[in-house]
Amino acid sequence: MISQLLKLFHVNNVSKLFLVFAVFSLSGMLALYASDILTAFISNFLTNDFLILFLRVVSIFILYQIIVLVVAIPLGQFSYFMSYQGRFFKKIKSIFFA
Repeated sequence: MISQLLKLFHVNNVSKLFLVFAVFSLSGMLALYASDILTAFISNFLTNDFLILFLRVVSIFILYQIIVLVVAIPLGQFSYFMSYQGRFFKKIKSIFFA
């Protein structure tokens, strides 16, 4: 099972896999926290709940892309996540602009 995870995440050893998982988890938590703060600020000016929810989802998506790179730097995984971002945006581009 570990070997399948190593292949799936394109890493060579378990310690690098642990760092990749740490970056993913920390980035997700920080993106949710930052989005909560941003949404609370925006909700002071908007009353439409659907629009606030939409802005929260969009802000989570945008903030996550930035935060994942920032968190990857101190953990030494910046190059891995830059290539991950490239693959991710290539897939997004092919879905919307096919």
